Amino acid sequence: MMKKTGFRSFVLTLLVILSVVLSYLIWKGQPDYEAINVKEVEKTTIDKTMTTSQVFRPYKLAVNSNGKNYQSLNADLLNELIAQGKSFSFSEVVLANKKNNEEYEKLIHKNGTIEIIYPNNIPFSIFAQIFQVEGEGIESAFFNRIIFDINDTDTGLHSVYFANDDQDNIYQSSLQNKDIDKIEKIVKANESKLTENDKLILNKRNLFLSSDETKLNRKKYIIDSLEINQFTAALFQDSGAVKSEGNTYTDGSSVIEMDTENKVLEYVNPSQERTNPEDLSSVKRAGLIQDSFNFINDHAGWTGDGAYYFTGYNGESATTNFSLFVDNLQVYNENGMADMSVTEGIEAVYKYMRPYFRLDTDVPGEKKEETLPSSYSVYEELSSNPNLRAEDIQEIVPGYHMTRSESSGMNRIVTLEPTWLYKYHNKWFIFQQTKEGE
Repeated sequence: MMKKTGFRSFVLTLLVILSVVLSYLIWKGQPDYEAINVKEVEKTTIDKTMTTSQVFRPYKLAVNSNGKNYQSLNADLLNELIAQGKSFSFSEVVLANKKNNEEYEKLIHKNGTIEIIYPNNIPFSIFAQIFQVEGEGIESAFFNRIIFDINDTDTGLHSVYFANDDQDNIYQSSLQNKDIDKIEKIVKANESKLTENDKLILNKRNLFLSSDETKLNRKKYIIDSLEINQFTAALFQDSGAVKSEGNTYTDGSSVIEMDTENKVLEYVNPSQERTNPEDLSSVKRAGLIQDSFNFINDHAGWTGDGAYYFTGYNGESATTNFSLFVDNLQVYNENGMADMSVTEGIEAVYKYMRPYFRLDTDVPGEKKEETLPSSYSVYEELSSNPNLRAEDIQEIVPGYHMTRSESSGMNRIVTLEPTWLYKYHNKWFIFQQTKEGE
């Protein structure tokens, strides 16, 4: 009996030791499996990610003081105001009574106000990710202009207006004296960066223009081309199944077409095409703008020297647009070399157009100061164009026209030529000056 008990004890001990050894081997092997899994799900990145405050940002400051209008496109001034504004606590945002055009213009350019202006309407839902704002129903609202009333008040509160130039809608909030004082202090410290507009055009949207010429530096950049396999890996679900023919790449369901002349690509997923995007609600449109921003961030698709700003949403196609800005000035190229656009489909992206290069290094020795005609003379020439309705011109601002060298030995060089841009029916266009004798 004793022998059987001893044998059972020996077997149990052996089993315990074996269990410990097997557990150790499993534990020892675990990191290798984890490392493989992490590698398999690692995301493909193109260049860099951006924050909402970097992409959904204003491009212009306007000051209405003593019956005069001043403006600035200075990035440092705007950055300082944005950084300060993140600490402000706005009172609840409410929809004010809808204004007619005359009342709207009178309020947004009221004497004793400071305006912060965006390239196009942005959703409150995205603005609220950057600044402390809230209000009932504002998730469906858009605006392109913030107006701070800095006039003296007995209540200790100053009105703040969020204005939508398209609809003449105004949403109202307020800030305390201490916050308005900070805004005034920043603007006064940067008065040298403000320029006076001495011409007022009473269009549907008032235009404040200058009779003075503008000087800007022409710039040249070396561009760095991005490899197509970065995009096939980022955009196709199964990059291992990609087949190519010429400048076309497909995984059997989606397609990438490359324009090698302008270094622009177009990704299309035909199964995601949406019908009647113009019927989408305002809340849904705001969500699609957010989705488009997230889509580019997911593959770190923001590229190169300069920055991309949100410049508008096209309701007819559900397309969100982002444009290249250099020194806070918009860059224009008629072939898509300075723009990214994302068209949202039924459940995923339907179409994605963008350049596949980045501005790498500027060429300092190539900088050359150029003189642009006054913004007022630009308006006069535009208003004489029979194909334009002068009263629908919304903005005229300096910017850059991107061109690529046609010389075979200089095909890695792009030039940013100073120019005037104008906003017409919510789209930006380059001003083409008429040559003498034409």
